Amino acid sequence: MAARWSIDRLAKEVSLLASRGLPRPDYYRELAARLRRTVEFDAACWHTLDPQTLLMTSDAPEELLDNGFLQLEDAPAVGARLVASEYLVDDVNTFAALARRREPVGILSDATRGRPERSARYREVLTPLDIPVELRVALVTRGRVWGALHLARRSGSADFSRADATALARVVGTMAEGLRASIRFDASRRGDDGKGPGLVVLGPVDQVELVTPRAVELLATLRSPARPESDDTPPTPLLALAAFVRAAEDAGPQSHAVAVPTASGWITLHASLPEGRAAGRVAIVLERTATAQSTVLRLEAYGVTPREREIAVLLARGLTNPEIAAELVLSLYTVQDHVKSLFEKTGVASRQELVARIFLDDYWPQIVRQTPIAADGGFVA
Repeated sequence: MAARWSIDRLAKEVSLLASRGLPRPDYYRELAARLRRTVEFDAACWHTLDPQTLLMTSDAPEELLDNGFLQLEDAPAVGARLVASEYLVDDVNTFAALARRREPVGILSDATRGRPERSARYREVLTPLDIPVELRVALVTRGRVWGALHLARRSGSADFSRADATALARVVGTMAEGLRASIRFDASRRGDDGKGPGLVVLGPVDQVELVTPRAVELLATLRSPARPESDDTPPTPLLALAAFVRAAEDAGPQSHAVAVPTASGWITLHASLPEGRAAGRVAIVLERTATAQSTVLRLEAYGVTPREREIAVLLARGLTNPEIAAELVLSLYTVQDHVKSLFEKTGVASRQELVARIFLDDYWPQIVRQTPIAADGGFVA
């Protein structure tokens, strides 16, 4: 058996991994392998969360499947029960609650004072999967939540300890930075496909009552690879958003939106209750995220602050540092500090590189598609 890592060694190894910008499946797999060198667990389940609403936007339960906790045909129903425990009932250690803590790590037995049956998630999700021992982590960095982690131990295993929680709390920010980098490289640097939106109407128990052909295409990109191809249960982001909209019904008619990173680009979901709030139905419009929105998301994924985002936009407009200072009523030195921070966060050395990296990625695929190609494979002048 490999030697156990100290917390310092774990922190160093996770930091190196986070800097690689791996696709999410690779990042999850390699991160779990490193965490196991310090904290024992039998399976990990990963989620991405929308940093604005804290709604789940994807799930990766492959380890639960591979290690016999979850059967493929049961995954959709389990996912629906998990969404319900997160957003429809009061429960302990929800990802949103963990995200607000100074230490965003929670052990189920601690939260229930040794009586896990008090938890709806334990009763409805964990017990059927034979998971008596659970630890959860909200992946928070710079005050923003990008994902969450669930760790499971089998029956007969010892409970997670405070030492386990302390070790994970030490690397929470670094894990979140790595996930943010994975989202950035895996999804946000893609172009729109030029097609319009799609529509899905979910019934009171989340059955699909209406779906347009375009929505079918977009739904396919949202599905977890852990779900069977024949499964027609709505993907987790739709279930989470629908639950959120229904829960907010008392606030009156309104629309809610969430951006979901996928391997083919950001997809925005707009959900609302139909006129008259027809018996729990929810209408959801799906569309490729518009350029302006994806630019904000891209800057967010780089950890750019709202003020730095303002300055990035002005740089793209061609303003000089003194002009930006005058526009925003800031000192020149403050603008220079913000520009330096922008360059460091986005990994560029000039404003030209910044504009190309942040603002042109959506346009470049369209330029390529619309540019005639010469016979020798070069672009026609």
